[in-house]
Amino acid sequence: MITDEIRALSDLHFSRMKEVRHAIHMFPELAYREFKTSRLVAEVLGSVGIAFQSNVASTGVVGLIPGRGAGRTVLLRADMDALPVTEETEVPYRSRIPGCMHACGHDGHVAGVLGAAMILNDLRDRFDGNVKLAFQPAEEAEGGASRMIQEGLLEHPAVDAAFGCHLWGSLEEGTMHICPGPMMAAVDTFLFRVHGRGGHGAMPHLSVDSVTLAAQIINFMQTIVSRRIDPLEPAVLTIASIHGGNAYNVIPEVVEVMGTIRTFNEPLRQVILHEMESILKSVTEAQGASYSFERVTSYPAVRNDPGMTEVLSGAFRKVLGEARVDTHMAPIMVSEDFSYFTQAVPSAFAFVGIAKDLDCPINQHHPKFQWDDGNIAILAQGLAQTALDFLGCR
Repeated sequence: MITDEIRALSDLHFSRMKEVRHAIHMFPELAYREFKTSRLVAEVLGSVGIAFQSNVASTGVVGLIPGRGAGRTVLLRADMDALPVTEETEVPYRSRIPGCMHACGHDGHVAGVLGAAMILNDLRDRFDGNVKLAFQPAEEAEGGASRMIQEGLLEHPAVDAAFGCHLWGSLEEGTMHICPGPMMAAVDTFLFRVHGRGGHGAMPHLSVDSVTLAAQIINFMQTIVSRRIDPLEPAVLTIASIHGGNAYNVIPEVVEVMGTIRTFNEPLRQVILHEMESILKSVTEAQGASYSFERVTSYPAVRNDPGMTEVLSGAFRKVLGEARVDTHMAPIMVSEDFSYFTQAVPSAFAFVGIAKDLDCPINQHHPKFQWDDGNIAILAQGLAQTALDFLGCR
């Protein structure tokens, strides 16, 4: 049975996977600065005879494993970047870079996909077609997936399907979770400024108070989701930063407000943005103030193809067992730039749990984020099985 061979090869390559994870974790790198990480990826691929191309989208690496003959091409993706977080764990391989840490599991994603690559390379005489490997920069903020696609990742040979997984700290270790259709939200960030007329705090009647106006605007905006959107339509509008003035007795000229919008429905994104600007315009005009409004569209929603969802979940059932795979996961409002793959080719993305105790979940992006190395093997086995199931293993 091919799953047994996958497990045996995973055991054979596990020490190398673990070494890779620890090396990446000790020297984390931010978006488009993944120089050590990409060199290590290239070194591992080269050491087992897998052809690769470096410097894709700056620091990305693309590997290719051809099978016995012509066939379809499947893509396995791992993101490589770290976060600007100071690590507070006590593991021996803790970050050696001040203010930078792998606090989201990307070190494991790289090690897991490399593990899958080593397994598939050993089994290349068992499938037709190709396995393409994408080691992607800049998932956390810059959208490196989009740039890799623009630079030809999905061509030569053309990719027929793409798969990815994310280690997830609030889900039980040794489980896999997925759902067809929308799974992770689209994200927009925004910044607006309320421009009033500054003055002395003791004489507010001579000013146009930008602080008071900003407070009114924020309160009105909090009713957009609760009162202007269908309650069955998921949406989040969060105000995360307010800044104005630096003295107790000075009414500031400008107040700056930043936040984020999360949706699954593209028309709804536009509705929310329209409503926000309508509120800004009406409140400021009524009080003799003005505004500016900047919006940055980040990632679209991750939408899993139903057929590819079944391929990915079916592969993990073989690795973990039927009871350990959940195909009815509720969508979440966190975003992921794997969404660009889901827009381009039939794709599926899943969460692999890493929490040993669900009463004490492991928080992503936290300074104490840590998890057991054994989860790398689960990723490697599950993704290797997925590629073979998609291509057809004999």
